Amino acid sequence: MSQVKQDLICEIIRLSQTNLLDKKCANESCETQEQMAVDWVRKNAADYRTDFQSRLDIFPASKLGEILKTLSNSGKDLSDILEGIEPSTTRRS
Repeated sequence: MSQVKQDLICEIIRLSQTNLLDKKCANESCETQEQMAVDWVRKNAADYRTDFQSRLDIFPASKLGEILKTLSNSGKDLSDILEGIEPSTTRRS
């Protein structure tokens, strides 16, 4: 995998996690948001990264760029975005 593609995937996953945590913590106090984020990262971040790394690896860099743009502009996470564009042979979680 090229370094550019690898970097795109890392940034996509990072932004997706940020968007997901923003949604999960939106109506909580600042302290609660921080604790929820720490707990989520501790329990889920590694699996989230591994799962989406393999799911994103099938896309060319140009499509990854589109996905990153969508994440940046929409506040959605990867589950929302990939639902409509993944090939049917790709595993769903």
